[in-house]
Amino acid sequence: MTKDAKISRALFDATRISKWKIYTAVFCASYLLWLMIGIAFGLLFPNIKPLVPVLLFPLGISLLISELLRRARPFHPEGYKPLIHLLVETPSFPSSHSTVAFALFVVFLHFPLVWPVMLVAAIFVSFGRVAVGVHYFSDVIVGAILGIVLAFAMRIAISSF
Repeated sequence: MTKDAKISRALFDATRISKWKIYTAVFCASYLLWLMIGIAFGLLFPNIKPLVPVLLFPLGISLLISELLRRARPFHPEGYKPLIHLLVETPSFPSSHSTVAFALFVVFLHFPLVWPVMLVAAIFVSFGRVAVGVHYFSDVIVGAILGIVLAFAMRIAISSF
């Protein structure tokens, strides 16, 4: 077992020891990103046009990379049942949830009261995905880096045109 798999499995096992940890991990992994997107649309409305490409471009690149690399989700080789059911099972690497969550963080860097909340929420989304057993730790780290880099690139591209 790789170090990445050991870290990921340890977080998953630590989550399963109490109901409140399970509920918290499931909320962070499944619902917190939708809450972040709702807050983003609410705070930026009616000027949401720049938000769409800043989120969709990183998401698209993340999904493209995952389809090219086709890394199995950790519960397949490890042989356990994750704490959530995936509606659509895409490959594991990188985490699209982490990519979008950290792209949202970048969107709000010019909002001094909002960006710290978005950063904490993005971290919770990422760790939640590992804690429920659907991603390796490296999946969410690379997803976070990808989201930050691509969101900055999109912000520069949008401001140039």
